[in-house]
Amino acid sequence: MSYNIRHGLGCDGRLDINRIAEVIQLQQADVVGLNEVDVRFHRRTAFADQLDILTTRLNMDGAFAPAIKVGNEASNDGYGNALLLRKGGLIDYTSEIFTGKGEECRSLLLANVEIDGCHWRIAVTHIGFSPWMRRRQVERLEQLALERTPPLVVMGDFNMSPGHIALAPLECRMIDVLAQVEEGTYPCYRPRRRIDGIYCTPGVKVITGWVVDTPDCPSDHRPVMGELQSSL
Repeated sequence: MSYNIRHGLGCDGRLDINRIAEVIQLQQADVVGLNEVDVRFHRRTAFADQLDILTTRLNMDGAFAPAIKVGNEASNDGYGNALLLRKGGLIDYTSEIFTGKGEECRSLLLANVEIDGCHWRIAVTHIGFSPWMRRRQVERLEQLALERTPPLVVMGDFNMSPGHIALAPLECRMIDVLAQVEEGTYPCYRPRRRIDGIYCTPGVKVITGWVVDTPDCPSDHRPVMGELQSSL
């Protein structure tokens, strides 16, 4: 699953991270990539550790890659991308930050995980808006895709629909898990564009992919799901 949660702020103006947890719980995903997560970041979420709330409620492991950090050098608090994973499956992870003049910083979370005896690389991204930032982020994902083993799954909010010229380097290396899906993901209450997605490297079998219906819109995005099978 990939889900931009907008720090749990719904389209009805209500802040409730538990509604996000309910959406994830209903889908029973093994791996969940999250965007716009607050970890002791801001008074808008009462400086809550949203990742801790989600991992505790869902009984999952978690990893965090802040794009905007707060606190001292050693702190990992901030705002950015997160990963939820079935207990015991996280091997290790790293994070990278992309910066640009006058543009919000973006992070990339790259994790090595094991699910049902299969090793995967999972990348959680949130692509920026400027052509310069997009080029840097997509080029990095393309580099990761060229490393064919273990299989790579890239998920996140791309801020672009499939087929956008800026996504071409990634789409020529990876498979769009939701290629047959016509539904949009944004805005949640009347989705017109599918800007959230999941991609996998060739060799991974795509069973199915879909957009999750969230009628109460606990975020301004709808999540996407993919069922994948490793060939290794």
